[in-house]
Amino acid sequence: MTLTSDRQRTAAHTAGRERARQRAVRSDALEGSVLALLTITVALFLLDGGAPALMVGSAASKLEALGRVTGLVGTALLLVQLLLAARLPWVDRTYGHDRALVAHRRISQVALPLLVAHALALVLSYGAQRGLSPALSWLVEPIYLLGGELPDMLTAFASLLLLVVVAVTSINLARRRVRHETWHVVHLTAYLAVVLSIPHQLSNGTDIAGHPLQRLWWLSLYAATAGAVVVFRILLPLVRSLRHALVVEAVVPEGPDVVSVIVRGRQLDRLPARAGQFVQWRFLAPGLFAAAHPWSLSAAPDGRHLRLTVRALGDHSRRLAQLKPGTRVLIEGPYGRFTTDRRTRRRVLLIAAGIGVTPIRALAEELVASPTTGSNDVTVLYRANDADPLVLGDELQDLTATGTMRLH
Repeated sequence: MTLTSDRQRTAAHTAGRERARQRAVRSDALEGSVLALLTITVALFLLDGGAPALMVGSAASKLEALGRVTGLVGTALLLVQLLLAARLPWVDRTYGHDRALVAHRRISQVALPLLVAHALALVLSYGAQRGLSPALSWLVEPIYLLGGELPDMLTAFASLLLLVVVAVTSINLARRRVRHETWHVVHLTAYLAVVLSIPHQLSNGTDIAGHPLQRLWWLSLYAATAGAVVVFRILLPLVRSLRHALVVEAVVPEGPDVVSVIVRGRQLDRLPARAGQFVQWRFLAPGLFAAAHPWSLSAAPDGRHLRLTVRALGDHSRRLAQLKPGTRVLIEGPYGRFTTDRRTRRRVLLIAAGIGVTPIRALAEELVASPTTGSNDVTVLYRANDADPLVLGDELQDLTATGTMRLH
């Protein structure tokens, strides 16, 4: 039996290293796809007369060419941002939710300045073509543009303004002053901003209007992005929620201002949920249905129930203690790749602090139950200010009875 267990563990760890290699390959492919998108976008611009306009044209034509290329690249990056936030399964398995959102934020730090530069360069260019000085161009040219001299410029201006508002409210200082629900609604207007930007590109975009190949390229990008958002942010969560018919079964106090919500549903063994993942939970109860919040699973899924454990840190989380059994639940997810698939070695160290213990508790349960886990293979280090806030500490202590886990 020991020989069989050793072989199982060796095979499991080899499989873990192979999964890590595959994730690296997918990561390279994902980043290569973004690079290819930007390369094709710039290449189409250069082939459409962009190169001579940048190199040998007048000051006005150089500014116009600069405005064109910054607009094209900025728009391409904006679509990449939306795809990173669309929670595509392939992206989630490759990057994980946290890393995808980090990439999303970093791209915004490039995309928005490029789009602002696009607008400013074109204002200066059009003003120079009228013989206006730069100072007058800032004042006069927007009046001409918004007054209808060029089609669809009002929607383009509204699009850029919305993107600036989204960016400003996403700064850490601003986010701390805004309720999560308010920030979420404002952030969703980025989709509206993209929609509002399309008309002026098709009717007035020098590199798109009247160019069948470029027009097909950009319409394909918009259609693919819209399809991904609709399928993975709307249709898939709706189908899963209806299929599994999730309802609150019980609300269990776990300590001061901490509750566990146990959710039951049908065919939960078909939900691809793993210990360590999180779900966007939307409880159809007064004061809770308007927004979904991300909370980790605090117990390994058993095919019959899902459990989340939440500390009351705001109005929304505080209301969870008042949930009634039978309350309907809608979900998005599960998301994240903080699962036992990341394991590549025999011994595992899990570190938790405070309410952050919830995914650790679920992972420990799954690891302890695994036939590839041997004696004292799992060590959990759990930090809190004092003994009282050790949420789920008793459950972790119970898992040590198997002899495969140590708790400090």
